Amino acid sequence: MYRTYSALLVLLITTLLVGCQTAPKQKGSDFSDDKPDWILNTPIKSGFIYGVGSAEVFGGNETAALSRAKDFARIELIKQIEVEMQGSVEQEISEITRNNKSEFTEQLRQTVSSRVPEFKLSNVEQVDSYSDEKNRQVAVLVKFDVNEEIQSLKGEIRSLDQQLQEIDETLSQNQKRGLTRLRTATSALVLADQRAGLQARLNQLQSGAEREPLLTKPIRQLIAKVYKITSEIKVALRAEKKSERALQVGLIAQLTKRGLTVSEEGAHDIEIVYGVSSNTIKRGDMNFVVTEGNIWVKDDAGKIINAVQKRVKGASIDPKLAHSRAIEKLSESLGEALVDALF
Repeated sequence: MYRTYSALLVLLITTLLVGCQTAPKQKGSDFSDDKPDWILNTPIKSGFIYGVGSAEVFGGNETAALSRAKDFARIELIKQIEVEMQGSVEQEISEITRNNKSEFTEQLRQTVSSRVPEFKLSNVEQVDSYSDEKNRQVAVLVKFDVNEEIQSLKGEIRSLDQQLQEIDETLSQNQKRGLTRLRTATSALVLADQRAGLQARLNQLQSGAEREPLLTKPIRQLIAKVYKITSEIKVALRAEKKSERALQVGLIAQLTKRGLTVSEEGAHDIEIVYGVSSNTIKRGDMNFVVTEGNIWVKDDAGKIINAVQKRVKGASIDPKLAHSRAIEKLSESLGEALVDALF
């Protein structure tokens, strides 16, 4: 009797488990049975990479859905190509900059990275599309020509190598210090980052024997030279009016923190003129100090080539403390913006 009861219990549990199971959703399961084979089985062909994307049709706008599906298909291609690419670029650059590491170097790296063009996949063409009116779905099959992309990447890399060589020659021939030299030098960092990204992508598309370092030895030497140039920058601060020196101490602290050298007036590579204005608003026992700061960056000839403006607020029962807090916030905000303004 016990064995019979146990057998029935096992059978009941098994039945319940089978009944509760849900079949995994497969690629292309949102489409009708007459869907093309490429929706389920992405084509494989030597010299090409295929991507499939799908999108739902909203409001009967099939054209917009097809466009989204094509974008998704391109994203699928990029995922297949850019395996750990960005990490490789960062590692390569870090090896060069580790001996020049500072707060300034870190912020400069962030500025450089933000100016490198985003990866745009070329040599992609649409092969086929499918529209499922019943389920309001569309799908697109795109094809990526690997060989064409390899040739395009090699051409872009040669162009960047030429530009980097010209910058290196310019820096070697003209030793004059100043903002012009600084900007020439830092432009090499943007190009080098771009070059490393292109080479990393090229390496993903080529066989192991054909892969090359992301940066050549001359480019690595140029980058080291650029960081040496930037580490030697001397910045002079000058108040627009003598009565506006309250901001000076805070700005010097922020610039020094970021690795810049602040020098006495008359011995500098870059001159920064600053001005500050404050307005106190009293509400009950509280004092609110609204402080506005302006910075003008001047080039070698004394011409203003960039300007930064920030506005902050400090509050306290003590009006002097409210003003002090506002100045502290303002100097920090301007210090962050100033490094970006220089480049």
